[in-house]
Order: sequence, then C-alpha cells, then structure tokens
Amino acid sequence: MTTLLRRILCTTPALSHRIPFSTSSRRTPHRFRRSHRAPSRPPSAEAVSAAIASLPSRLTPPVLASSLASTSDARLLFPLLTHSLGLPTFRPDPGPFLVAIKRLGTAELYHEFDRTCALFFSLLPSLPSPGPLLRAALYFYCQFRKLGKAFHVYTLMRSSADPGARPAADTYHALFTALVSRGGNDTMVHYMYMDTVSALFRQMLEEGIPPDTRSLNVLVRGYAQSLHLNDALRVFHQMGPSYGCEPDAFTYSYLVHGLSEQGRTKNARQLFDEMRGKGMVPTEPSCNAFVSALAVAGEVGEAERVMWEMARSGTVVDRITRSALVEELGRAGKREDADRVVREMEEMGIVGVTERRALLCSVHDEDGDERLDVDESPARGGHWRRRSG
Repeated sequence: MTTLLRRILCTTPALSHRIPFSTSSRRTPHRFRRSHRAPSRPPSAEAVSAAIASLPSRLTPPVLASSLASTSDARLLFPLLTHSLGLPTFRPDPGPFLVAIKRLGTAELYHEFDRTCALFFSLLPSLPSPGPLLRAALYFYCQFRKLGKAFHVYTLMRSSADPGARPAADTYHALFTALVSRGGNDTMVHYMYMDTVSALFRQMLEEGIPPDTRSLNVLVRGYAQSLHLNDALRVFHQMGPSYGCEPDAFTYSYLVHGLSEQGRTKNARQLFDEMRGKGMVPTEPSCNAFVSALAVAGEVGEAERVMWEMARSGTVVDRITRSALVEELGRAGKREDADRVVREMEEMGIVGVTERRALLCSVHDEDGDERLDVDESPARGGHWRRRSG
C-alpha cells in the first residue's frame, strides 16, 4: 500500500473505522519502500562554541577549508560554515564548501550534507568556479539514492554560465548508474528507468560529450537487466564503429548474464568464447547464470566445461549452480558423470563433506534408490554404500 493511500485512509474517518490498517503482517514491496535516514544527533552547544572559538581571528576561505578538514567531528562542519558566512569580512568561496560536502558525504551524514548543499545553492550566483562543488554534490546525492535532488544539481549544472560547471562524462555516468540501480530484480522497473537513461544519453550526445566504455556499459547493463537484450546487443555492436570504445569484461558479462536468463545459450556462448579469446574473465554472476542456463538446456557437457574453465581462472560457481549441474547430469542418465564431477569438486576444495552428500543424494534419490548413503570416511573416498535396513 502506497504512502498516499495510507494517508487517505488515516485522514478519512468513514474509511479509517471500517478498514483497519496494519503493517505488521506484511512488508511493503521493495520498489515502494523508502530509505528513511534518521538524522544524526546534533552536536552539543558546548562543542559548537568550542569549535567556533578555535577558529583563527583572521578567517579566510583557505584557512576555513583547512580548519574544516582537521575538525574531528563532521557534524560541526555546518555550524562552522554558517558562523563564517555571518562574519562581515568573510566572502563565500567554493573551497570550504567542497571540503564540507566531501567529508559529510563520505561520513554518510545525509541531513547535514543536504543542509550544506542547500546553503551553497543559495550562494551559487556569487561563487566563482562552482564546477567541482556541483559535481561532488551530484555524485553524493546519487550515492544517497536521492535522484530528485541529483537531477536538481544536474539542471543547475546545465544552466550555469561557467563552462567548467557544465555536465561531463562523469556526471552522466553517475546519473546512469543511479537510475539503473533502481528496482531490485523487477525487470519492468528497470525498463521504465531505461527510458530516462536513453533520454539522458541522447542529451549527452547532443551536447558533444563523447561516451566512454563506462557510460555505454551502464546502457548495456540496464537493457540486459530489463531483458531487452536486442537493445543491449545494439549498443554493444555500436561501441566500436559509432563511439570508438572497446567493450570490456563487464560489457560481455552483462550480455552473457542477460542472454542466459532468456535461455539464449547459443548467443551467450558466442559472446563468452569471444570474451575468453580476448583474455577477459567474466564476473561471477554471469558465470553462474551461463552454467545454469547450459545445464537446464540439456547442454551438461558444455556446462561442465565452462565450470572447470572458470575454476582454473579463479572463479568458482555458487552452490545453486553446482547443484543445478549435478542434478541435470542425473536427469540425463549420466549418474557416473555426476559422481565424477562431485568427486573432482571435492578434490579441488570447491565442496565440503556436507555439500558433497547433498549433491550425491540429489542425484541418486531421483533414481528411486533411497537406500543409498555416503560413506564419509576419507579413507573410502566418499563412495556409495547401501544402508542396512
């Protein structure tokens, strides 16, 4: 239930008496939840007075920036800034604000960070060279997942008269990443945000900013997460001819992952082999998705080959993927191969005794042999024996 509907129910007497509302029995879906950051406890008045008293009598922006950088309690930065701006001889400068914003953002003190940003927004017309300040504010708003405020900074950057404050490739990359990271595993939400990413990408090209591999990777990732793989492949094939960028391991991994989730193992294998031919190693999630897709598609031999190839490269598939491969070997009637794979995984230290037992049980129980058990004695090598009745 959305926040708006909750407010309607709570403020309408005729409905609030008839429809009791409780959130104790179920949680709000991820895409409707908001991350409420509780404000930190403000510093004491004595601490603020002591920090102000420690400032030099002749305060200049470089001196204030140095004082803010050396202040141990980041919560004191905003009171020190407001005190300094109230001095008749002090002129606003981006330096102290930049120090405060970076420290507050790194310390994850959102409310103090937001108040500091609002303060320098009000002084923006009088601040020289605000580019680094705006870029830092946009980056940390994206990190805090405050997209509305991040886009407000973006509009300030676009309307700035200072060429150094205009959006750059890093600006768009931060916005792309923040948008694509929304929605959890909901493919529809991902595709909805991809409309905004595509519009921003066109704006980026219109402003003459050449995209780099990182920016294009976010587009590939977003389309792959929303399972619009044809759009992802289109961006992939345009990287070199249109934008002069070469795909990297992340580009291939996003595509292999998405194609595997769609069951397009032939296309995924082509990209996987192309990536391996270039000496690139895929990410662990893409390996898990690819091996699982091959196993479920009945290509258990190919799935085993990829699993061992990745193990030699230092990437081990997870427990769910290992179980899927062994179970599919059993369903294909290759019980001896399943036993061999489990034994080799144990010899390589990939699985322990408990997981080995579970894997072997999953294979042999499917054949209806419920009287089989595993001898866990190391001297016997974990061979199967028949239980006594």
